[in-house]
Amino acid sequence: MKKWLCVLLACSLLLCGCSKDRSAESAETYAETEAEILPEHTEAPGEPAAESFGLAYVEKYGFNPYNCICITNRPVFSLVYESLFVLSNRFEPEPVLCEQFAVSESGKNYVFTLCEGITFSDGDPLTAADVVASLEAARDSDYYGTRFSKVASFSAKDSRTVQIDLYYPYENLPLLLDVPIVKASTVKDTEPVGSGPYAFSKTGEAKTLSRNPNWWQERSAPVEYDTILLTAAKDPTEIRDSFEFGDTSLVCADLNAPTAVGYRCDYELWDCPTTTMLYIGFNLGAGMFVNREFRAAVTHAIDRKGIITSVYKGFGEPAYLACSPVSGLYDAELAENYKYDLSAFQQARNQAGIHPDYVGTLLVCSADPTRVETAHRIAEMLTAAGARVDVTAVDYDTYRYRLNVGQYDLFIGEARLSGNYDLTEFFKKYGSLCIGGIQSGAMEQLCYDALENSGNCYDLQRNVMEHGYICPILFKSYAVMANRGTISNLQPAVDNVFHLPGGRTLADASTTYDALTNPGSGEETEEQTP
Repeated sequence: MKKWLCVLLACSLLLCGCSKDRSAESAETYAETEAEILPEHTEAPGEPAAESFGLAYVEKYGFNPYNCICITNRPVFSLVYESLFVLSNRFEPEPVLCEQFAVSESGKNYVFTLCEGITFSDGDPLTAADVVASLEAARDSDYYGTRFSKVASFSAKDSRTVQIDLYYPYENLPLLLDVPIVKASTVKDTEPVGSGPYAFSKTGEAKTLSRNPNWWQERSAPVEYDTILLTAAKDPTEIRDSFEFGDTSLVCADLNAPTAVGYRCDYELWDCPTTTMLYIGFNLGAGMFVNREFRAAVTHAIDRKGIITSVYKGFGEPAYLACSPVSGLYDAELAENYKYDLSAFQQARNQAGIHPDYVGTLLVCSADPTRVETAHRIAEMLTAAGARVDVTAVDYDTYRYRLNVGQYDLFIGEARLSGNYDLTEFFKKYGSLCIGGIQSGAMEQLCYDALENSGNCYDLQRNVMEHGYICPILFKSYAVMANRGTISNLQPAVDNVFHLPGGRTLADASTTYDALTNPGSGEETEEQTP
Protein backbone atom coordinates (compact mmCIF):
# COMPACT_ATOMS: atom_id res chain seq x y z
CA MET A 1 0.00 0.00 0.00
CA LYS A 2 0.96 3.61 -0.31
CA LYS A 3 3.04 5.34 2.34
CA TRP A 4 2.19 9.00 2.80
CA LEU A 5 4.30 11.69 4.39
CA CYS A 6 2.24 13.97 6.63
CA VAL A 7 3.33 17.04 8.52
CA LEU A 8 0.52 18.37 10.68
CA LEU A 9 2.29 20.80 12.99
CA ALA A 10 -0.10 23.30 14.58
CA CYS A 11 -3.02 21.79 12.71
CA SER A 12 -6.27 21.16 14.58
CA LEU A 13 -7.91 19.10 11.83
CA LEU A 14 -8.20 15.36 11.97
CA LEU A 15 -5.05 13.70 10.67
CA CYS A 16 -6.97 11.88 8.00
CA GLY A 17 -8.25 15.16 6.63
CA CYS A 18 -4.70 16.06 5.65
CA SER A 19 -3.39 12.74 4.43
CA LYS A 20 -5.11 12.69 1.04
CA ASP A 21 -6.29 16.15 0.12
CA ARG A 22 -8.70 15.74 -2.78
CA SER A 23 -11.52 17.98 -3.88
CA ALA A 24 -14.98 16.65 -3.11
CA GLU A 25 -16.37 18.22 -6.27
CA SER A 26 -16.95 15.79 -9.15
CA ALA A 27 -14.96 13.28 -7.16
CA GLU A 28 -15.97 10.36 -9.35
CA THR A 29 -14.31 11.91 -12.41
CA TYR A 30 -11.55 14.10 -10.99
CA ALA A 31 -7.97 14.04 -12.25
CA GLU A 32 -6.29 12.24 -9.36
CA THR A 33 -3.48 14.02 -7.56
CA GLU A 34 -1.58 12.49 -4.68
CA ALA A 35 0.73 13.57 -1.93
CA GLU A 36 4.43 12.90 -2.24
CA ILE A 37 5.05 9.14 -2.27
CA LEU A 38 8.26 7.96 -0.67
CA PRO A 39 9.45 4.54 -1.90
CA GLU A 40 11.46 3.98 1.28
CA HIS A 41 11.68 5.61 4.67
CA THR A 42 14.51 8.12 4.76
CA GLU A 43 15.75 10.12 7.69
CA ALA A 44 16.26 13.82 7.34
CA PRO A 45 19.92 14.94 7.31
CA GLY A 46 21.24 14.85 10.83
CA GLU A 47 18.09 13.12 12.17
CA PRO A 48 19.21 10.33 14.52
CA ALA A 49 17.31 7.07 14.75
CA ALA A 50 15.02 6.88 17.76
CA GLU A 51 16.67 5.35 20.82
CA SER A 52 13.48 3.80 22.19
CA PHE A 53 10.17 2.43 21.00
CA GLY A 54 6.80 2.25 22.72
CA LEU A 55 3.22 1.16 22.12
CA ALA A 56 -0.01 2.25 23.79
CA TYR A 57 -2.75 -0.14 24.88
CA VAL A 58 -6.20 0.11 26.42
CA GLU A 59 -5.98 -1.86 29.65
CA LYS A 60 -9.59 -2.99 29.92
CA TYR A 61 -9.34 -4.93 26.63
CA GLY A 62 -6.18 -6.80 27.63
CA PHE A 63 -3.79 -8.85 25.52
CA ASN A 64 -5.67 -12.07 24.90
CA PRO A 65 -5.87 -12.02 21.08
CA TYR A 66 -9.15 -13.94 20.99
CA ASN A 67 -11.03 -11.63 23.34
CA CYS A 68 -9.52 -8.26 22.41
CA ILE A 69 -11.52 -6.19 19.94
CA CYS A 70 -9.51 -2.98 20.46
CA ILE A 71 -7.55 -1.74 17.43
CA THR A 72 -5.03 0.03 19.66
CA ASN A 73 -3.93 -3.21 21.32
CA ARG A 74 -3.59 -5.32 18.21
CA PRO A 75 -0.15 -4.06 17.05
CA VAL A 76 1.23 -5.80 20.14
CA PHE A 77 -0.12 -9.11 18.86
CA SER A 78 1.90 -9.00 15.63
CA LEU A 79 5.08 -8.81 17.73
CA VAL A 80 4.20 -11.42 20.37
CA TYR A 81 2.22 -13.98 18.36
CA GLU A 82 2.59 -15.78 15.04
CA SER A 83 0.06 -17.64 12.93
CA LEU A 84 -0.02 -20.41 10.35
CA PHE A 85 -0.36 -17.68 7.72
CA VAL A 86 -0.40 -13.90 7.71
CA LEU A 87 -2.33 -11.73 5.28
CA SER A 88 -0.48 -8.99 3.47
CA ASN A 89 -2.01 -5.57 2.89
CA ARG A 90 -3.32 -6.97 -0.39
CA PHE A 91 -5.01 -9.84 1.44
CA GLU A 92 -2.60 -12.43 0.11
CA PRO A 93 -1.78 -15.32 2.49
CA GLU A 94 1.87 -15.83 3.37
CA PRO A 95 2.99 -18.94 5.33
CA VAL A 96 4.68 -18.40 8.70
CA LEU A 97 4.34 -21.35 11.07
CA CYS A 98 3.16 -23.58 8.21
CA GLU A 99 5.95 -25.33 6.34
CA GLN A 100 3.61 -26.93 3.81
CA PHE A 101 -0.01 -27.89 3.35
CA ALA A 102 -2.11 -30.15 1.15
CA VAL A 103 -5.80 -30.36 0.33
CA SER A 104 -7.94 -33.33 -0.62
CA GLU A 105 -9.55 -33.67 -4.03
CA SER A 106 -12.91 -32.79 -2.48
CA GLY A 107 -11.55 -29.52 -1.09
CA LYS A 108 -12.99 -30.36 2.35
CA ASN A 109 -9.89 -31.73 4.07
CA TYR A 110 -6.67 -29.80 4.67
CA VAL A 111 -3.45 -30.97 6.31
CA PHE A 112 -0.86 -28.45 7.54
CA THR A 113 2.69 -29.37 8.50
CA LEU A 114 4.42 -27.05 10.96
CA CYS A 115 7.93 -25.74 10.45
CA GLU A 116 10.61 -27.50 12.44
CA GLY A 117 12.34 -25.99 15.45
CA ILE A 118 9.59 -23.57 16.53
CA THR A 119 9.60 -22.75 20.22
CA PHE A 120 7.49 -20.46 22.36
CA SER A 121 9.10 -17.59 24.21
CA ASP A 122 9.34 -19.77 27.35
CA GLY A 123 11.43 -22.32 25.44
CA ASP A 124 8.77 -25.02 25.04
CA PRO A 125 8.32 -26.44 21.52
CA LEU A 126 5.23 -25.51 19.51
CA THR A 127 3.12 -28.55 18.62
CA ALA A 128 0.04 -29.31 16.57
CA ALA A 129 -1.92 -29.52 19.84
CA ASP A 130 -1.12 -25.85 20.51
CA VAL A 131 -2.38 -24.93 17.05
CA VAL A 132 -5.62 -26.86 17.54
CA ALA A 133 -6.22 -25.29 20.97
CA SER A 134 -5.64 -21.82 19.51
CA LEU A 135 -7.97 -22.37 16.55
CA GLU A 136 -10.66 -23.74 18.86
CA ALA A 137 -10.31 -20.67 21.09
CA ALA A 138 -10.62 -18.45 18.01
CA ARG A 139 -13.74 -20.32 16.84
CA ASP A 140 -15.37 -19.61 20.20
CA SER A 141 -14.52 -15.89 20.06
CA ASP A 142 -16.52 -12.95 18.75
CA TYR A 143 -13.57 -11.58 16.80
CA TYR A 144 -12.72 -14.71 14.79
CA GLY A 145 -15.70 -17.00 15.29
CA THR A 146 -17.77 -16.33 12.16
CA ARG A 147 -14.97 -17.23 9.77
CA PHE A 148 -14.92 -20.80 11.11
CA SER A 149 -18.67 -21.44 10.81
CA LYS A 150 -18.02 -23.95 8.03
CA VAL A 151 -15.29 -25.88 9.86
CA ALA A 152 -16.32 -29.35 11.03
CA SER A 153 -13.24 -30.06 13.14
CA PHE A 154 -9.63 -29.20 14.00
CA SER A 155 -7.38 -32.12 14.96
CA ALA A 156 -3.71 -32.87 15.64
CA LYS A 157 -2.56 -35.91 13.67
CA ASP A 158 0.90 -35.88 15.26
CA SER A 159 3.21 -33.31 16.86
CA ARG A 160 3.72 -31.37 13.61
CA THR A 161 0.55 -32.07 11.62
CA VAL A 162 -2.81 -30.31 11.90
CA GLN A 163 -5.91 -31.40 9.98
CA ILE A 164 -8.90 -29.16 9.32
CA ASP A 165 -12.10 -30.75 7.99
CA LEU A 166 -14.80 -28.59 6.43
CA TYR A 167 -18.51 -28.93 5.82
CA TYR A 168 -18.09 -27.37 2.38
CA PRO A 169 -15.17 -27.25 -0.08
CA TYR A 170 -12.82 -24.29 0.25
CA GLU A 171 -10.20 -23.23 -2.23
CA ASN A 172 -8.66 -20.48 -0.09
CA LEU A 173 -8.70 -21.73 3.49
CA PRO A 174 -5.27 -20.14 4.24
CA LEU A 175 -6.99 -16.74 3.95
CA LEU A 176 -8.75 -17.54 7.24
CA LEU A 177 -5.73 -18.84 9.13
CA ASP A 178 -4.08 -15.57 10.18
CA VAL A 179 -5.10 -16.45 13.75
CA PRO A 180 -2.55 -15.99 16.58
CA ILE A 181 -1.20 -19.32 17.80
CA VAL A 182 -0.44 -19.51 21.52
CA LYS A 183 0.68 -22.14 23.97
CA ALA A 184 -2.32 -24.41 24.59
CA SER A 185 -2.20 -24.12 28.39
CA THR A 186 -2.39 -20.29 28.14
CA VAL A 187 -5.28 -19.76 25.67
CA LYS A 188 -7.45 -18.23 28.41
CA ASP A 189 -4.67 -16.22 30.07
CA THR A 190 -4.63 -12.42 30.00
CA GLU A 191 -1.18 -12.61 28.36
CA PRO A 192 -0.90 -15.93 26.48
CA VAL A 193 2.56 -17.20 25.56
CA GLY A 194 3.47 -16.76 21.89
CA SER A 195 6.30 -17.63 19.51
CA GLY A 196 6.91 -14.16 18.04
CA PRO A 197 10.06 -12.01 18.21
CA TYR A 198 8.92 -10.38 21.48
CA ALA A 199 7.42 -11.59 24.75
CA PHE A 200 5.60 -9.88 27.60
CA SER A 201 7.87 -8.72 30.40
CA LYS A 202 8.30 -6.04 33.06
CA THR A 203 10.96 -3.39 33.55
CA GLY A 204 10.57 -2.37 37.17
CA GLU A 205 6.86 -1.63 37.52
CA ALA A 206 6.42 -0.87 33.81
CA LYS A 207 4.80 -3.38 31.46
CA THR A 208 7.10 -4.03 28.48
CA LEU A 209 7.90 -6.34 25.61
CA SER A 210 11.37 -7.88 25.49
CA ARG A 211 13.16 -9.66 22.69
CA ASN A 212 12.35 -13.35 22.63
CA PRO A 213 15.70 -15.16 22.95
CA ASN A 214 14.06 -18.33 21.61
CA TRP A 215 12.67 -16.79 18.43
CA TRP A 216 13.08 -19.39 15.74
CA GLN A 217 13.05 -17.27 12.57
CA GLU A 218 16.33 -16.31 10.91
CA ARG A 219 15.03 -13.06 9.41
CA SER A 220 15.29 -9.75 11.26
CA ALA A 221 12.51 -8.75 13.62
CA PRO A 222 10.19 -6.01 12.30
CA VAL A 223 11.30 -3.67 15.13
CA GLU A 224 14.95 -3.36 16.15
CA TYR A 225 14.65 -2.55 19.85
CA ASP A 226 15.57 -4.77 22.78
CA THR A 227 12.72 -3.47 24.93
CA ILE A 228 9.37 -1.93 23.97
CA LEU A 229 7.53 0.11 26.60
CA LEU A 230 3.77 -0.51 26.86
CA THR A 231 1.79 2.53 28.03
CA ALA A 232 -1.73 2.09 29.39
CA ALA A 233 -4.36 4.54 28.14
CA LYS A 234 -8.04 4.90 28.95
CA ASP A 235 -9.35 6.53 25.78
CA PRO A 236 -8.33 7.89 22.34
CA THR A 237 -7.32 11.24 23.85
CA GLU A 238 -4.81 9.59 26.18
CA ILE A 239 -3.51 7.46 23.30
CA ARG A 240 -3.04 10.61 21.19
CA ASP A 241 -1.31 12.45 24.02
CA SER A 242 1.02 9.53 24.67
CA PHE A 243 1.92 9.49 20.98
CA GLU A 244 2.47 13.24 20.70
CA PHE A 245 4.15 13.94 24.03
CA GLY A 246 4.86 10.60 25.72
CA ASP A 247 6.39 7.19 25.22
CA THR A 248 4.25 5.81 22.36
CA SER A 249 6.02 5.53 19.00
CA LEU A 250 3.35 3.91 16.81
CA VAL A 251 -0.45 3.91 16.82
CA CYS A 252 -3.02 2.07 14.72
CA ALA A 253 -6.40 3.85 14.72
CA ASP A 254 -9.73 4.12 12.95
CA LEU A 255 -9.81 7.85 12.38
CA ASN A 256 -13.44 7.71 11.30
CA ALA A 257 -14.66 6.03 14.49
CA PRO A 258 -17.17 7.93 16.66
CA THR A 259 -14.47 8.47 19.30
CA ALA A 260 -11.69 9.52 16.88
CA VAL A 261 -9.46 12.44 17.89
CA GLY A 262 -7.15 14.71 15.91
CA TYR A 263 -3.36 14.34 15.79
CA ARG A 264 -1.24 17.49 15.54
CA CYS A 265 2.35 16.30 15.51
CA ASP A 266 4.96 15.39 12.89
CA TYR A 267 4.85 11.70 11.93
CA GLU A 268 4.77 9.22 9.11
CA LEU A 269 1.48 7.70 8.00
CA TRP A 270 0.56 4.43 6.33
CA ASP A 271 -2.82 3.25 5.05
CA CYS A 272 -3.92 -0.04 6.58
CA PRO A 273 -6.67 -1.69 4.47
CA THR A 274 -9.47 -3.62 6.15
CA THR A 275 -12.22 -6.05 5.15
CA THR A 276 -14.89 -3.78 6.69
CA MET A 277 -17.46 -2.90 4.05
CA LEU A 278 -19.84 0.06 4.16
CA TYR A 279 -22.88 -0.65 2.00
CA ILE A 280 -26.47 0.26 1.19
CA GLY A 281 -29.14 -2.34 1.93
CA PHE A 282 -32.66 -2.34 0.54
CA ASN A 283 -36.17 -3.31 1.54
CA LEU A 284 -37.09 -5.80 -1.17
CA GLY A 285 -40.59 -6.36 0.16
CA ALA A 286 -42.12 -2.87 0.08
CA GLY A 287 -41.47 0.75 -0.78
CA MET A 288 -39.39 2.62 -3.32
CA PHE A 289 -36.88 -0.10 -4.18
CA VAL A 290 -38.98 -3.20 -4.79
CA ASN A 291 -38.28 -2.78 -8.52
CA ARG A 292 -35.17 -4.84 -9.22
CA GLU A 293 -33.80 -2.75 -12.09
CA PHE A 294 -34.24 0.51 -10.22
CA ARG A 295 -32.69 -0.93 -7.06
CA ALA A 296 -29.72 -2.29 -8.99
CA ALA A 297 -29.22 1.11 -10.66
CA VAL A 298 -28.59 2.89 -7.33
CA THR A 299 -24.90 2.02 -7.70
CA HIS A 300 -24.74 4.45 -10.65
CA ALA A 301 -25.98 7.38 -8.54
CA ILE A 302 -23.37 7.09 -5.78
CA ASP A 303 -20.25 9.24 -5.97
CA ARG A 304 -18.08 6.94 -3.88
CA LYS A 305 -14.85 8.86 -4.30
CA GLY A 306 -16.62 12.01 -3.18
CA ILE A 307 -17.79 10.26 0.00
CA ILE A 308 -14.32 8.92 0.73
CA THR A 309 -12.70 12.30 0.18
CA SER A 310 -15.16 14.55 2.00
CA VAL A 311 -16.51 12.21 4.71
CA TYR A 312 -13.89 9.52 5.28
CA LYS A 313 -11.02 11.96 4.71
CA GLY A 314 -9.32 9.59 2.27
CA PHE A 315 -9.34 6.50 4.52
CA GLY A 316 -11.21 4.07 2.33
CA GLU A 317 -11.24 2.32 -1.03
CA PRO A 318 -14.22 2.83 -3.37
CA ALA A 319 -15.88 -0.53 -3.99
CA TYR A 320 -18.31 -1.45 -6.77
CA LEU A 321 -18.40 -5.11 -5.71
CA ALA A 322 -18.77 -6.78 -2.32
CA CYS A 323 -15.03 -7.37 -2.13
CA SER A 324 -12.12 -5.07 -1.35
CA PRO A 325 -10.56 -3.59 -4.50
CA VAL A 326 -7.07 -4.42 -3.18
CA SER A 327 -7.90 -8.15 -3.00
CA GLY A 328 -7.00 -10.53 -5.80
CA LEU A 329 -10.63 -11.71 -5.72
CA TYR A 330 -11.86 -8.30 -6.95
CA ASP A 331 -12.74 -8.29 -10.66
CA ALA A 332 -11.92 -4.77 -11.86
CA GLU A 333 -13.41 -5.38 -15.31
CA LEU A 334 -16.74 -6.48 -13.83
CA ALA A 335 -16.70 -3.52 -11.45
CA GLU A 336 -16.62 -1.09 -14.40
CA ASN A 337 -20.25 -2.00 -15.10
CA TYR A 338 -21.43 -0.51 -11.79
CA LYS A 339 -19.58 2.79 -11.56
CA TYR A 340 -20.95 6.32 -11.37
CA ASP A 341 -23.32 6.93 -14.32
CA LEU A 342 -26.22 9.31 -13.66
CA SER A 343 -27.84 8.73 -17.01
CA ALA A 344 -28.07 4.98 -16.34
CA PHE A 345 -29.68 5.63 -12.95
CA GLN A 346 -32.18 8.14 -14.35
CA GLN A 347 -33.14 5.77 -17.15
CA ALA A 348 -33.86 3.03 -14.61
CA ARG A 349 -35.85 5.50 -12.48
CA ASN A 350 -38.00 6.50 -15.44
CA GLN A 351 -38.64 2.89 -16.45
CA ALA A 352 -39.59 2.02 -12.86
CA GLY A 353 -42.15 4.85 -12.83
CA ILE A 354 -40.97 6.39 -9.57
CA HIS A 355 -43.43 9.20 -8.76
CA PRO A 356 -41.65 12.53 -8.12
CA ASP A 357 -43.67 13.08 -4.94
CA TYR A 358 -42.64 9.77 -3.37
CA VAL A 359 -40.14 10.18 -0.52
CA GLY A 360 -38.03 7.19 0.46
CA THR A 361 -36.60 6.58 3.94
CA LEU A 362 -32.86 6.02 4.39
CA LEU A 363 -32.31 4.46 7.81
CA VAL A 364 -29.00 4.88 9.67
CA CYS A 365 -27.75 4.29 13.21
CA SER A 366 -27.12 7.61 14.95
CA ALA A 367 -24.29 6.19 17.11
CA ASP A 368 -21.79 6.67 14.27
CA PRO A 369 -21.55 10.32 13.09
CA THR A 370 -19.46 9.37 10.04
CA ARG A 371 -22.10 6.91 8.91
CA VAL A 372 -24.83 9.51 9.49
CA GLU A 373 -22.96 12.06 7.38
CA THR A 374 -22.51 9.42 4.69
CA ALA A 375 -26.27 8.76 4.74
CA HIS A 376 -26.97 12.46 4.19
CA ARG A 377 -24.55 12.59 1.27
CA ILE A 378 -26.17 9.55 -0.33
CA ALA A 379 -29.64 11.04 0.21
CA GLU A 380 -28.48 14.26 -1.47
CA MET A 381 -27.09 12.29 -4.43
CA LEU A 382 -30.27 10.25 -4.93
CA THR A 383 -32.52 13.29 -4.52
CA ALA A 384 -30.45 15.29 -7.00
CA ALA A 385 -30.69 12.38 -9.43
CA GLY A 386 -34.50 12.40 -9.22
CA ALA A 387 -35.31 9.91 -6.45
CA ARG A 388 -36.09 11.84 -3.29
CA VAL A 389 -34.80 10.24 -0.10
CA ASP A 390 -34.85 11.54 3.48
CA VAL A 391 -32.53 10.34 6.25
CA THR A 392 -33.86 8.88 9.49
CA ALA A 393 -31.09 8.57 12.11
CA VAL A 394 -32.07 6.58 15.21
CA ASP A 395 -30.39 4.90 18.17
CA TYR A 396 -29.08 1.36 17.79
CA ASP A 397 -32.04 -0.46 19.36
CA THR A 398 -34.54 1.49 17.25
CA TYR A 399 -32.36 0.93 14.16
CA ARG A 400 -32.42 -2.85 14.68
CA TYR A 401 -36.16 -2.82 15.37
CA ARG A 402 -36.98 -0.86 12.23
CA LEU A 403 -34.81 -3.15 10.15
CA ASN A 404 -36.59 -6.18 11.58
CA VAL A 405 -40.10 -4.87 10.88
CA GLY A 406 -39.27 -3.29 7.50
CA GLN A 407 -39.77 0.38 8.40
CA TYR A 408 -37.34 1.74 5.80
CA ASP A 409 -36.70 1.84 2.07
CA LEU A 410 -32.93 1.56 2.27
CA PHE A 411 -30.34 1.57 5.06
CA ILE A 412 -26.64 2.10 5.68
CA GLY A 413 -24.90 -1.03 6.94
CA GLU A 414 -21.37 -2.01 7.86
CA ALA A 415 -19.96 -5.55 7.86
CA ARG A 416 -16.52 -6.92 8.73
CA LEU A 417 -15.98 -9.71 6.21
CA SER A 418 -13.42 -12.50 6.27
CA GLY A 419 -10.37 -12.48 4.00
CA ASN A 420 -12.06 -14.79 1.49
CA TYR A 421 -15.08 -12.44 1.23
CA ASP A 422 -17.61 -15.09 2.16
CA LEU A 423 -21.10 -13.60 1.63
CA THR A 424 -23.22 -16.50 2.86
CA GLU A 425 -24.38 -14.56 5.96
CA PHE A 426 -26.21 -12.17 3.63
CA PHE A 427 -28.25 -14.85 1.89
CA LYS A 428 -28.71 -17.88 4.13
CA LYS A 429 -31.82 -18.20 6.29
CA TYR A 430 -31.25 -16.49 9.66
CA GLY A 431 -27.89 -15.19 8.48
CA SER A 432 -26.53 -12.36 10.61
CA LEU A 433 -26.49 -10.04 7.58
CA CYS A 434 -29.69 -11.31 5.93
CA ILE A 435 -31.79 -8.13 6.11
CA GLY A 436 -34.53 -6.78 3.89
CA GLY A 437 -35.79 -10.03 2.39
CA ILE A 438 -32.63 -10.96 0.48
CA GLN A 439 -32.56 -14.58 1.70
CA SER A 440 -32.01 -16.75 -1.36
CA GLY A 441 -31.11 -20.40 -1.72
CA ALA A 442 -29.73 -19.75 -5.20
CA MET A 443 -27.50 -16.95 -3.93
CA GLU A 444 -26.37 -19.05 -0.98
CA GLN A 445 -25.30 -21.75 -3.43
CA LEU A 446 -23.38 -19.18 -5.47
CA CYS A 447 -21.55 -18.26 -2.25
CA TYR A 448 -20.55 -21.89 -1.71
CA ASP A 449 -19.48 -22.17 -5.35
CA ALA A 450 -17.24 -19.11 -4.93
CA LEU A 451 -15.66 -20.59 -1.79
CA GLU A 452 -14.97 -23.84 -3.62
CA ASN A 453 -13.46 -22.16 -6.67
CA SER A 454 -12.59 -18.46 -6.82
CA GLY A 455 -13.33 -18.53 -10.53
CA ASN A 456 -16.99 -18.52 -9.49
CA CYS A 457 -16.62 -15.20 -7.66
CA TYR A 458 -17.52 -13.46 -10.92
CA ASP A 459 -21.01 -15.02 -11.04
CA LEU A 460 -21.59 -14.33 -7.34
CA GLN A 461 -20.61 -10.67 -7.52
CA ARG A 462 -22.47 -10.09 -10.77
CA ASN A 463 -25.68 -11.48 -9.30
CA VAL A 464 -25.30 -9.40 -6.14
CA MET A 465 -25.08 -6.24 -8.20
CA GLU A 466 -27.57 -7.04 -10.97
CA HIS A 467 -30.26 -8.02 -8.47
CA GLY A 468 -29.46 -5.03 -6.27
CA TYR A 469 -29.30 -7.16 -3.13
CA ILE A 470 -26.82 -4.69 -1.63
CA CYS A 471 -24.86 -1.75 -2.99
CA PRO A 472 -21.23 -1.68 -1.74
CA ILE A 473 -19.86 1.82 -1.12
CA LEU A 474 -16.35 1.44 0.27
CA PHE A 475 -13.95 -0.64 2.32
CA LYS A 476 -12.56 1.22 5.30
CA SER A 477 -8.87 1.84 5.95
CA TYR A 478 -7.16 2.41 9.28
CA ALA A 479 -4.23 4.72 9.90
CA VAL A 480 -0.85 3.55 11.17
CA MET A 481 1.18 6.49 12.49
CA ALA A 482 4.81 6.31 13.61
CA ASN A 483 7.29 8.82 14.98
CA ARG A 484 10.15 9.53 12.61
CA GLY A 485 13.17 7.29 12.76
CA THR A 486 11.43 4.47 14.63
CA ILE A 487 10.55 2.03 11.85
CA SER A 488 11.01 1.62 8.11
CA ASN A 489 9.76 -0.43 5.16
CA LEU A 490 6.42 -1.08 6.81
CA GLN A 491 3.51 -2.61 4.86
CA PRO A 492 0.79 -2.82 7.56
CA ALA A 493 -2.20 -5.13 7.40
CA VAL A 494 -5.10 -4.89 9.83
CA ASP A 495 -4.13 -7.93 11.92
CA ASN A 496 -0.43 -7.76 11.08
CA VAL A 497 0.56 -4.14 11.63
CA PHE A 498 4.30 -4.91 11.60
CA HIS A 499 4.17 -6.77 8.31
CA LEU A 500 7.39 -6.54 6.32
CA PRO A 501 7.88 -7.52 2.67
CA GLY A 502 10.08 -10.38 1.55
CA GLY A 503 8.48 -13.29 3.37
CA ARG A 504 7.53 -16.66 1.94
CA THR A 505 4.71 -16.91 -0.58
CA LEU A 506 1.78 -19.31 -0.67
CA ALA A 507 3.49 -21.25 -3.47
CA ASP A 508 6.38 -21.97 -1.11
CA ALA A 509 4.08 -24.01 1.13
CA SER A 510 1.42 -25.51 -1.12
CA THR A 511 1.57 -29.06 -2.45
CA THR A 512 -0.55 -31.02 -4.92
CA TYR A 513 -3.78 -32.90 -4.32
CA ASP A 514 -1.83 -36.15 -4.59
CA ALA A 515 -0.04 -35.31 -1.34
CA LEU A 516 -3.26 -35.87 0.60
CA THR A 517 -4.70 -39.19 -0.46
CA ASN A 518 -5.68 -40.51 2.95
CA PRO A 519 -6.92 -37.70 5.20
CA GLY A 520 -7.86 -38.59 8.74
CA SER A 521 -9.45 -42.00 9.02
CA GLY A 522 -9.25 -42.55 5.27
CA GLU A 523 -12.70 -41.17 4.47
CA GLU A 524 -13.48 -37.61 3.57
CA THR A 525 -15.90 -35.69 5.78
CA GLU A 526 -19.55 -36.21 4.94
CA GLU A 527 -21.23 -33.00 3.86
CA GLN A 528 -23.37 -31.64 6.67
CA THR A 529 -25.35 -28.56 7.47
CA PRO A 530 -23.61 -26.54 10.19
